[in-house]
Amino acid sequence: MVNRKEISKSDSWPQVAYGDVVRNVDETIRDPQNSGLERYVGLEHIDPESLHIQRWGLISEGTSFTRRFRKGQVLFGKRRAYQRKVAVAEFDGLCSSDILVFEPKDDRLLPELLPFICQSDGFFEHALDTSAGSLSPRTKFKELARYEFPLPPLDEQRRIAEILWAADEVITKNLVTLQRIISLKDSVEEESFFRCRDSGQPTLLSEIAEVNPSSKPKCKDEEPVSFITMADVSEDGEIINQQSKMYGEVKKGYTVFQDGDILFAKITPCMENGKGALAQNLINGIGFGSTEFHVLRPMDSRDTAFIYFLTMNKKFRQQARRFMRGTAGQLRVPKDFLDEYVLDCLPEVTLREEMGRKLIEVNSSYLEQKRSIEKAKIVKAELLQKLLGGQ
Repeated sequence: MVNRKEISKSDSWPQVAYGDVVRNVDETIRDPQNSGLERYVGLEHIDPESLHIQRWGLISEGTSFTRRFRKGQVLFGKRRAYQRKVAVAEFDGLCSSDILVFEPKDDRLLPELLPFICQSDGFFEHALDTSAGSLSPRTKFKELARYEFPLPPLDEQRRIAEILWAADEVITKNLVTLQRIISLKDSVEEESFFRCRDSGQPTLLSEIAEVNPSSKPKCKDEEPVSFITMADVSEDGEIINQQSKMYGEVKKGYTVFQDGDILFAKITPCMENGKGALAQNLINGIGFGSTEFHVLRPMDSRDTAFIYFLTMNKKFRQQARRFMRGTAGQLRVPKDFLDEYVLDCLPEVTLREEMGRKLIEVNSSYLEQKRSIEKAKIVKAELLQKLLGGQ
């Protein structure tokens, strides 16, 4: 890794306009099917904040795209620039007209540094400021060409690019590891919830968990309890924040739960996005929160992890989606879905407890890896700002 102290101050670098050092390559192909190219890339194939294209379409299966790109060029999503879609082409292909294709105009700018200029906050802010259109705002190259930034000398460009690509490599390796963990997690959940065993019996979820229990806590009005809104619950099933409120403030008009209960977001889009949590470490063991939570209380504490991960499972939520009721934007999963949900082959409780422990272990690895990726992204963003942001 190159020492950042070796990079000279950017206030000594000359200001240049983006269009003075970068070319917008507008090369088109008349007949995609006979172009000799195999793959095409749409905006849906470019992941936000990732320079690597992991998905694509096959030209042989049909496409209306005619814009050509070549290996090494930079692809920039001009529509809805707030999505921050930039990628480096690792193969030749065709792309959507909503993707601009960039390359250095001459040897003043190294190709290795160009994608990071496009990823910088300043460039994206300029793209947003120059976008037009209400439903699908788009920017244009003639607007992007006016963006000004400090251009380092070539030796500085080389060292900056080396640092930033090293940071990017850390993120990429972590993402590969995350995908392996996700595959393992999916496999363990499939084995736990949806594969029949000789000893398994069809069982209603409501036979092992009480749905929306009616019992109320025995608290005094002046005693503190936890208060949890929908925003306090992550899409990875964690309570990320909780407030302290007096019981008297929240005892009416909110959903009540206790340590060991499972929260399940019932309203769209929170339900589809995976919002839910296992209530733990509540103040005085009691919590109140959004009325958009269903509460499941395991009848046997050994089932807690098993039921929690079942309600977080994608397949379970896809089934819940089909039972939603209400008007557009206000669809909710009814209590009946949870009461009447059938576990086709529910194993006996000691096996469910063992499955729960395994699910906790895999999920912990998943969350730890996601946190590592977020930290690496923060480091990269800080490096981008420090090395290319004029600080």
